[in-house]
Amino acid sequence: MVIVVLPTFNESENIGRIIPALFGLAIPELHVLVVDDNSPDGTGQLAESLAARSEYRGRLWVLHRPQKQGLGPAYIQGFKQALSLGADLVIQMDADLSHRPKYIPMLLDKIKGSDIVIGSRYETGGSVDESWGPLRTLLSWWANRVYTPAILRVPIKDATGGFRVYRRDCLIGLNLDAIKANGYVFMVEIAFVAHRLGYKIDEIPIHFPDRQYGRSKMSTAVAAEAALRVWQILFRHRGLRPKDRHHAPYAVES
Repeated sequence: MVIVVLPTFNESENIGRIIPALFGLAIPELHVLVVDDNSPDGTGQLAESLAARSEYRGRLWVLHRPQKQGLGPAYIQGFKQALSLGADLVIQMDADLSHRPKYIPMLLDKIKGSDIVIGSRYETGGSVDESWGPLRTLLSWWANRVYTPAILRVPIKDATGGFRVYRRDCLIGLNLDAIKANGYVFMVEIAFVAHRLGYKIDEIPIHFPDRQYGRSKMSTAVAAEAALRVWQILFRHRGLRPKDRHHAPYAVES
């Protein structure tokens, strides 16, 4: 079973687009878990209405969280729920269509020989939206190709990329309860922990367009905080070795 975990907060303009696009891939084993942080715009209720449709029944679930608690915790709770539902592979992606569903077959093909595969803007052949200004383009490139690799020594070109697929045993081995990042730096922490534990990480090139509907949650302040927290990640996990992989089942929050 393949489960796509979609965290949402105020994505009412996108949820009705991303769900049909995912199931339109015609991958029989693909399921979707929406993790909604009590969106004021009714995203969670819209997802529930989609889940009730006959063509999606039994393949689309909605996990309602009481309030906005951060991207990292939303993903962790979603990952645990996906594992409890029996996922063999878990796909992490945004709901705003900046992560294009068309790349999912390529991710699933690549994961056959890996533990994690990242849809990468900075792998050869990857790209970002043409509307990005020079400063944004430079900062993103520098963060992923210079700053993070220099500090964490991870052989990854897009450590902040949030379009990924994980093997079940890898997600269990990471010990999700030890992942503390709350925002976009969550992706960096997961990548560093996986690398320290000896998991095989690969990348495929993707084009990353800007969202067309709704408002972005990214800001300069968020990016600056993420840069500082890379150092916290280094000191928190630098002692990890493959022998430290987690094996016990997770407790799933209701």
